[in-house]
Amino acid sequence: MHRQEKQSKFDEILEGNLGRLAAVARAYAGTDSDDLLQEILLQIWRSLGSFEGRSSIGTWCYRVALSTSMTWRRSLSRRKQNLPSESSELSEVPGDVDGHDSMELLDRFLNTLSKGDRALVLLYLDDLSGSEMAEVMGMSEGAVRVRVHRIKRKLAQWQVGDE
Repeated sequence: MHRQEKQSKFDEILEGNLGRLAAVARAYAGTDSDDLLQEILLQIWRSLGSFEGRSSIGTWCYRVALSTSMTWRRSLSRRKQNLPSESSELSEVPGDVDGHDSMELLDRFLNTLSKGDRALVLLYLDDLSGSEMAEVMGMSEGAVRVRVHRIKRKLAQWQVGDE
């Protein structure tokens, strides 16, 4: 793929998917979402030549974003383990969040989920169809329906203090 063609495709991806990619970054990185978004965009740029068109470009972008986010989160976890214990205060939620903000509550609920369920919630919130979610997640539509149902049930039972 020539540089100009690659740049054009990348610009098209940004135009159609930047909001979704930013949402994935926020869900996985919170206050560090800008750093993760940059990493996601870098991985999309690097991988663009390997896009084969077997799925939509949006689905492919989701896969790259989720994979990058999970790798980034594992890497962050390892980095935090290497910090001295006094630095653990850096990872706490700022005190100006009142606990009733819907985005903050969603973030807290997402943090109670497995990586796969968290990814599924993001796809669901982005109004992807069951077949699109199945394609991104690499599972059957039936499995997606079951997992979404279980997540909804968990959300209904979830209480903010139960984390």
